[in-house]
Amino acid sequence: MLRKNTNLAALFIATSIGCIAISIGCSANDPVQDSGTAGTTPQGSAGVTSSAGVGSGGTASGAAGMVGTAGMVNNGTSGSTSPGGSTSTGGMAGTAGHGGSSAGSSMGGVGGAAGGASGASGAGGGSPGTVKASAGCSKATARPANGKITVANEEIIDFPTAYDGTKPFPLLIALHACGNPNTQWEGLLKGSAFETEYVRLLPNTSDSGQCWNNYANNIARILKQYDDVLANYCVDTNHIFAVGHSSGAQMLVNTLSHKSDAQHLNLRGISPVAADPFNVAVPMPVLYIDGKMDNQRSADSAKNAVAKFRASNMCMDTSKPYTPIMGCQSSGMTVDPGCVIYDGCTVPTIWCSHNDPNYSGTQHGVPCFGIKSMYDFFKTL
Repeated sequence: MLRKNTNLAALFIATSIGCIAISIGCSANDPVQDSGTAGTTPQGSAGVTSSAGVGSGGTASGAAGMVGTAGMVNNGTSGSTSPGGSTSTGGMAGTAGHGGSSAGSSMGGVGGAAGGASGASGAGGGSPGTVKASAGCSKATARPANGKITVANEEIIDFPTAYDGTKPFPLLIALHACGNPNTQWEGLLKGSAFETEYVRLLPNTSDSGQCWNNYANNIARILKQYDDVLANYCVDTNHIFAVGHSSGAQMLVNTLSHKSDAQHLNLRGISPVAADPFNVAVPMPVLYIDGKMDNQRSADSAKNAVAKFRASNMCMDTSKPYTPIMGCQSSGMTVDPGCVIYDGCTVPTIWCSHNDPNYSGTQHGVPCFGIKSMYDFFKTL
């Protein structure tokens, strides 16, 4: 949540952040599929709370737009400030911000993350706070009558009720777990703010057992679907995010190890759940989520995966508790999210090691705080 100061806003503390792997995918012998709790609506966890923030300033009209990825605060040149457009907690229209007048810019950008993020507003491309309409906005393609497009065994595209083909919406790419259909993420996102505020692209793998095993085939499909969305529908290409669970999380993280593919997708932030380590070729704001006792992963899988992000994001070894993500109820117990944010990173780097027993008691599923925390994290970027 952004709070407005009288003149220049103070620092925005932008706290940001399936199956055993065979190559990129996961083992078809994983006994856990999308059973019960894996597709339930997440229970409410506390959202990200920030102390104060400002919109991106400097345009002649003073429009603030969406808040960009965490970076250094830029002091504006002389000139009066005028009330800007509206911002939200990192996303589309919300509480009022302050933009720059034509005579000079106000204090722009967003403060670094609580862990000490410095600079690095470039993740996801574009200037912080700007909305960049995709080519498809010019087509003004109306929302489908049932709100979705389905290509059997290939993809689902879900549209918010407010989508009209002319206003750019953020885009979420969601990759399903091994043994799950791509409708898995429809169940996980149902009833969340993602449903009303994001266009959602849900690719489906063609690999055996619904596991993301063949990187070359899968990335070609994902990039084609992504390009088609941008060419034919109205999305904000400066605010594209991705999530994945298990095998889908591995596919997502593996994509970041291929620099040209990562740059093609132009992701502003990601949240993988229960992936495995891959080298990360580009700095990337991340909320990494895993079960502390996940029995579908090796003991060091999560630690090593997070280390790859810490290296790419130039983090220190030290961290502090990340308290905006709070406990939730699952299977009759209070879940401890176990979140920390690393110090000194160029972009927010958060690791949540939880104890939610869901997904058939494996701690391998998307935890009860997961969807809300992903949404809140992306809104800070």
